[in-house]
Amino acid sequence: MGFVIGHGVVTDGIELFIEDGAILIEGDKIAAIGPTAELRDRGDKFYDLGGRLVLPGLVNFHHHLYSALATGISPAGPTDTFVQILENLWWRLDRALDDETIYYSAVHGIMDSVAHGVTTIFDHHASMGFIRGSLEIIEKAFREAGINGLLCFEISDRAGRETLKDQIEENVNFWEIHRDNPNVKGIMGLHANFTLSEETLREIARSKPEEMGIHIHCGEDRHDFDFCRKLGYSGPVDRLNAFGLLNDRTILAHAIHLSERDYRLIDEKKPIVVSNPESNANNQVGKMDRDRIREFVLGTDGMSGDMVQTLRSMYLLGKGHNEDFEALRKLFFETSRKILSRFFPNRGGLEVGNYADIAVLDYVPVTPISLENLMGHLIFGAKNAKAHMTIANGRIVYHNGKFAFADIEKVRPEIRRAARNLWDKFRKV
Repeated sequence: MGFVIGHGVVTDGIELFIEDGAILIEGDKIAAIGPTAELRDRGDKFYDLGGRLVLPGLVNFHHHLYSALATGISPAGPTDTFVQILENLWWRLDRALDDETIYYSAVHGIMDSVAHGVTTIFDHHASMGFIRGSLEIIEKAFREAGINGLLCFEISDRAGRETLKDQIEENVNFWEIHRDNPNVKGIMGLHANFTLSEETLREIARSKPEEMGIHIHCGEDRHDFDFCRKLGYSGPVDRLNAFGLLNDRTILAHAIHLSERDYRLIDEKKPIVVSNPESNANNQVGKMDRDRIREFVLGTDGMSGDMVQTLRSMYLLGKGHNEDFEALRKLFFETSRKILSRFFPNRGGLEVGNYADIAVLDYVPVTPISLENLMGHLIFGAKNAKAHMTIANGRIVYHNGKFAFADIEKVRPEIRRAARNLWDKFRKV
């Protein structure tokens, strides 16, 4: 018979809104949605949510799980420029990763995400010292947690041309093996234009199956833009388009430093643009022009697993009190659902027959709430509240501070041990 969660404020952020609502879950799907009084006795078990806010499972459209064990680590050199940040921190870290630290980075990052109501992560992985098999290690962590993921390995010339074949094959093989998997899929990962030569982009274009999308950092820093201009392109989007790598399954993370032609190509080709406001602020690279790019989704770029806090940061670092809350609601719910469905059909939203991916935030509204003021509640009420319950594929994976897939008291020492090993290697590479 499944189970019922009820006495919650149930909304998909689009049309559905039930102030005392319930959801019946049978198997991995949503079987019914309605008032609590009508559904509470239709399952084997009833979970009283105590008036908490119930949303579709949250999606992080650009994450770096490999960075999850880097909290507090000191860069190996100056970080005055964006390229120095990469060279002295992140590229050094990804060279130090091995099979164990890849796995525990994924486990730790997934736990942080699930504890914030995230049920799907678009992960952009790098481990230049451990390429082949790295995505299967990450997939193992996703499978154990029971959540959904779109995984890739970021191709870059920085590891040397001799590793290019391994990098490309790691992406293509994973995509082929998982193309019919409803939970975890692959996509072609590229680091950024400025670490990819013309020859490398030609090889990627030749090797990539036509229907396989790409996921790339695009125009994050001015350096990326200037690199493309020196090669004769108008900007980073124009360069991707010249190699046939721009379409509606192309994921462009950041999209800050762009040309007029880049903006026109985005309007024409409809790639997926992911804004990462907290990372942009941290690296001081600028902000995406929301007057030019009106349809986009949100990611954290490895900063955290908290999508509600990311939404709040976008508000505070962007237009603030001048924000169009209706536009904000559409991008956080409608656009996210539309983009998610390009890769995972029957996911996103709260709809009978869809996979049951649900976030119950640990937030009980005490002031009047409706679709019209939902964003105000998320930004000023829920803020960075953790989830009370996270359901992925019909399974309760997190509830009341406990994970269904991991005993925190047992796994935390293993994560700490892996982190120490990673830090030791970081200092030596």
